Amino acid sequence: MSADLDWLRGEVTGDVITYAHPHGLTVRAERSEKNDRLRILPLTRLQAALLHRLTVVPALATGKSVFEPFAGSGAFGFMALSLGARHVDLLDINPRAAEFHRATRAANGFAPDRVTSRTGDVRGYRPAEPYDLVLANPPFLPTPECIAGTLNSNGGPEGNTLVDVLLERLPELLRPEGHMFVILYQLIREGMPLVAQAARRHATGRPVEFTLLQETPVPFEVYIDAYERRHPAQRAGIRQWQRDLARRHGSELSLSHLVMHVGPRTDAPGSCVVRPGATGEYGSEYLLAEDDPDYLPVDGRRR
Repeated sequence: MSADLDWLRGEVTGDVITYAHPHGLTVRAERSEKNDRLRILPLTRLQAALLHRLTVVPALATGKSVFEPFAGSGAFGFMALSLGARHVDLLDINPRAAEFHRATRAANGFAPDRVTSRTGDVRGYRPAEPYDLVLANPPFLPTPECIAGTLNSNGGPEGNTLVDVLLERLPELLRPEGHMFVILYQLIREGMPLVAQAARRHATGRPVEFTLLQETPVPFEVYIDAYERRHPAQRAGIRQWQRDLARRHGSELSLSHLVMHVGPRTDAPGSCVVRPGATGEYGSEYLLAEDDPDYLPVDGRRR
């Protein structure tokens, strides 16, 4: 890990990790090794990449209303607060998340009226008005139906169950001039992530950029093998899942972590482009290498 990312090691006390971000933000989460479906996910290079993007472009957050669904530790929302966001709403279906939000708010000295933490499902959440900025790290792992995964990992058979919800409800959640950033782990077909189909349908008139956060993609066969080794008793169900995906999308699939950026509406038609990670606001230090424990995630657990 580079010196700039040493803060990701955190300070471990039992199952709790306390991170001290170089920008001055303190965030609490839990160790990935904790055997608990309701654990609060630790921060990795992936979350660090988006935190870095916010600090490089603070105008994204300053004076803005911000929504972080699937908040977990609330790291994105609290970083937005530290950059001068007007108000942040945090939402997580996990009832344990609110406890971490209270502790992080107090540790950073944020006024209680600047942040609201709610327990609930994004599918039933109705904001009073759309937000200026949406920051999300939803459950995104493509997961066969025969495997439960974890509350904060299982993204359905294609990994897009909940990001599709965000895209379908874009007019409710995001102002026309607003931005949305979503961290994803995507099945890639012919160079384009599968979620681009939903982005084209729902992000009308908005530019959509997919920035890769992985040095090399994972062949789908390697991902299948990792699932079979982790869950040998579910091999038949895993193989059926593989066949179903191949029938819908072809056999030449791969996987990669990425950030999806949905930009402000324009008069031009919407567009979807894929960019390498070592460009723009994301530097090469945030790219996952093959020896990174998060390079090949399976059912929410690091290898």
